[in-house]
Amino acid sequence: MMDDLPALLRKVSRITFFFLSLGCVGWIVWPAYKTVFGGFMIGAIGSLAIAWHLAWKLVRIGNVAISGVKPRSGFGFLSRAALALLAAFVSVRMLEFNLPATVAGLIAAPLATLLLGLMSRRRRSGGHSTDERGEKH
Repeated sequence: MMDDLPALLRKVSRITFFFLSLGCVGWIVWPAYKTVFGGFMIGAIGSLAIAWHLAWKLVRIGNVAISGVKPRSGFGFLSRAALALLAAFVSVRMLEFNLPATVAGLIAAPLATLLLGLMSRRRRSGGHSTDERGEKH
């Protein structure tokens, strides 16, 4: 199970970098929409930072659970929300990009994680649909 998280994080990072490269190409091809593409890219960068922070917190909480010590904190929702607000603030107030595009970028990494999870779930359940627990016969 511990090997799944770094592999998933690498895949999510690659997908996010792919969307960032599409944003750069879109900015070059359609310069009139630079506020949209720029906002999306800032949001995607913030989304990737949030995903890395969540993975770090999961590893920390897992290590604390293994050691048997009572955890001092949760999954860091306030930190991740602050990262999202910082990305939105930088995008809209400082760089004057589009807010809805920034929010769409903030959804990029969680959406990639969801899709990768659904695809891996489908691949693992190679058994028959009537198998209750998937035992091998």
